[in-house]
Amino acid sequence: MPSLAPPKPLTRADLPPVERGERAGTGFFVDDMGHLLTARHVVQGCGRIVVHKEGRSMTARLVAVSTPYDLALLRTPKTRGIAAVFPRTVTSSVNDMVFAADYATLPTMVTRGGTLANASVSKTSGGDEAGHIAITSTVTYGASGAPVLDSRGLVEGVISRKTNVNRVLAVGAAGAKSFLASSNVRPQEDDRPQLSGAASRAHRAASISARVVCLN
Repeated sequence: MPSLAPPKPLTRADLPPVERGERAGTGFFVDDMGHLLTARHVVQGCGRIVVHKEGRSMTARLVAVSTPYDLALLRTPKTRGIAAVFPRTVTSSVNDMVFAADYATLPTMVTRGGTLANASVSKTSGGDEAGHIAITSTVTYGASGAPVLDSRGLVEGVISRKTNVNRVLAVGAAGAKSFLASSNVRPQEDDRPQLSGAASRAHRAASISARVVCLN
């Protein structure tokens, strides 16, 4: 039986650099104080971190990294857009439809009306997958650190790595909230829908997300 390929991070390091050795991923705001959550491997070893959103750029400071999970907390001068909301008690289940996309493609999705869902929750296998949710999705490089949104627009996970062509692991909401609490960041929690009217999850993701660029 052939050996399985190792899990792949979903930054843009494996693609032609956008500018002079950049590494790019996605992050999302978790409070109104400028705190941004992303994947640890997106910002590890960076000489400088820049956050881009809606045509504006901000320098970010690395505040903390998680030991058990692929998570990092950044601080920017201000929150642009709105802060994410995490579920208080209800969590995703196998076969639930969820949404995840990197920030670079979100403006296009929003312009075209967004998409209702692009992924579904699948089973995890324990071991190093404990504390994660697995999703069947075609998200690709640049999605590391992106929020996984459920049908209510709540954050169920944070994209970490791809284990095969259509299977992606995301750090679950419980692990993400625990990490934020350890850094004295208190994100909003609610089990009520955060989407109004015909608003799509693409619009919601775009409103909380930003592009995170690592400059070496």
